[in-house]
Formats: sequence, structure tokens, C-alpha cells
Amino acid sequence: MSYPVHRIPSRNDCQPAIFWTGHAVCFLLFVVIAGCIPSTSADRLSPATRAEVDSILNTLQARYDLTGSLKITQMKVTIEEGDQREEVRESLWYKKSENGGELLLIQALGPINEPRGVAIANQDENQFILALLNEEKTYRGPLSDGVLREIFGVDLRVSDVLSAIFANPFLDGRTNEFTSVESSGAKFTITRPGVKEGHVETITLFVRDGEPRVTGWHIHDKNGVLQQRATFSDYRKVGGILRPHKVEIERPPEQTRVAVNIAKVELNVEIKDSKFDTARFLSEDFEIIPLSELAD
Repeated sequence: MSYPVHRIPSRNDCQPAIFWTGHAVCFLLFVVIAGCIPSTSADRLSPATRAEVDSILNTLQARYDLTGSLKITQMKVTIEEGDQREEVRESLWYKKSENGGELLLIQALGPINEPRGVAIANQDENQFILALLNEEKTYRGPLSDGVLREIFGVDLRVSDVLSAIFANPFLDGRTNEFTSVESSGAKFTITRPGVKEGHVETITLFVRDGEPRVTGWHIHDKNGVLQQRATFSDYRKVGGILRPHKVEIERPPEQTRVAVNIAKVELNVEIKDSKFDTARFLSEDFEIIPLSELAD
């Protein structure tokens, strides 16, 4: 059975649905990110290695800081769950708001580019909505890690989504817990504890011409079992900022793999805050459903 593009699953389905562009590169939610690299309180690295790593982290952070807005109008998302496979075309708008928050809008498109569904995350209003246009239903709730669990049944933090969009696993500020840094020529492999107890994260980077590229991000549990694998490739400069145009994310526990291929992206274009206004999807034309009901 192939799931239709408008389906919203229950938690028990563990179905990524059409809007989950890879638990990553496209979909909801943001957290406040500090604008600088935190200092190291318990450094296990030598001063020379720490300085080299900090230079890489500062470059990655600068890419985020210099991106005031991001617009993707041509993006193909391939979702695989078990033996099911589906391709979806999507578009994405992101910006740092005038009030200092972060805003995100994603549209899933139909065969003639008509919007079939819309997800909006508005940090200023602490609000997330998922609107299904054909069904005239809007799911609404506050921004939280729980939103991801209620909709998709997968254990993701909101900062994981931001990290995937910017190909930067360090945007959550966890830069003072590195257990090892190995380097071989242009390749760097950084290991740090995961968010969950006993989990280990391994992040692979390549530095060419002073430009670091995060290429892999693996998370293993305490038994060494792979929980998540993210790869970033096809790096190109857009507006002077290096960005990946292909992202793949795999979560073996959910038997889910998502590949995102970006054909056209623009940075720092003018996008009005009104683009992210949720009022049009909260009118009397839509049935408003609290996200908490998805847990029932």
C-alpha cells in the first residue's frame, strides 16, 4: 500500500509522511542558537588541535550567521520506508525574523505545482501548524520536541532539523564535549557523546581551500547500533556561502531513508515576515485540530 500525500499518521504508524523532508532538511521548528562558539570547560584536546577545530567551527557558524534568509523553489524529496518509496516536490522559505526569531515554511506540491500541504514554524509566536489543503484541516500546537514525536513517532530534537538545514551538527552548542579529533590530510573525524546517555556521535569533515564541508554525521547507541546517519554532498557556493545540494538521512530503527536533492536555492533574498503568517490556515474554512490529539 502506498500512502497518499495528504495522510497524517498517528504516532503508532511511525510514518514520516509527505512533509518530513528527511527529518532534516525541511520541516518545522527551531530553537534559539547562540551567535558564537561556546568556550570549552573540560577540553580533552591539545591546544593546537583545539585551535584548529575552533577555526572550523567558526567558519561553519559564520555560514549560519550570514544566512538571513533562504529560499528553495525546486527540491525533490525521496522517502523510503521499508519497501515503500515515494517522491515529492517541495519548496521551502526560511528567514531570521525582524524580532530575532526564526521562521520556516514548507510546501508539498501537487502534479501542477499546486500546494497540497503547508507546514509553518513561527518561533516568534511559539507556534507550529500543519495544514492539509485538500482536507481543509489544520493541526496546531506549540513549538517543541514533542511536536516531532506526535506527528512522526520519531525521537528528534528541534535543533536536529536546524542542523540538517545548515549542514552543521554543532548549532546546538555542544562543542565542549569532544572526546577525540582525528585528522588525516584534509579529513577530520570528531567524536562526542550523544544527547542520550551512552550514545556516541561521529562527525566527518573535509577542509579544502580553508572551507570545511561536513560530509557525515553518525549516531550510535550504547550497544554500537546505528541510530541515525546523515550525509551532505554536492557542495556549491550560493551568494558566496558554501552549501550542500544533496542530503540523505537514514534512521535504521524506523527503516526510513530520505534523500533531498536541491536544484535551485537562493540566499539572503527579501522575504516578508507575513509569508509565515498562519492566520490564513486558522480561519473558519479549516477544521482546527490540536496536535496533542495525534497521541490518542
